[in-house]
Amino acid sequence: MKNKKLLYIIAIFFVICVILITIVFFRKNNYKTGIIGNTNIKSAENIKEYILNISSYEADISLEVTSNKTTNKYRLIQKYVEPNIFKQEVLEPNNIKGLTTIYDGTNLKIENSRHKFKQNL
Repeated sequence: MKNKKLLYIIAIFFVICVILITIVFFRKNNYKTGIIGNTNIKSAENIKEYILNISSYEADISLEVTSNKTTNKYRLIQKYVEPNIFKQEVLEPNNIKGLTTIYDGTNLKIENSRHKFKQNL
C-alpha cells in the first residue's frame, strides 16, 4: 500500500516536471517580432515603411526578355544610394558587357567602358 502511494506521488511529480520543462522551453523559444531581419510576423504596412525608408541597396539581377522570335538573358548589377543616385551595369551577355546607366535625379548618363562611348541625356 505504501509503495503504491509512493509510486503515484513520484509519477505525479514526474508529470508535473515534464509539463513545466515543456512550458519553459516554448516560452524561451518564441518568435521574435523585431523590425530588422527575417521575421515571420510582419504587416503589409510595416513592409511598406521598411521599403520606403531604405537608404541604399545593391542587387544582382538575372533578367530574361522574350520576344516573338528570340529569348535573351541578361545579368545586371543594380545599385541605389540616397539621395537619388541609381546605377545599373550589364554583366552578361559579353557583347554589351560594361554598359552602365547612371541617373542622379536630374541627368541620365549612359557609359560603355568597352567601347569608350559616353552619352548624356
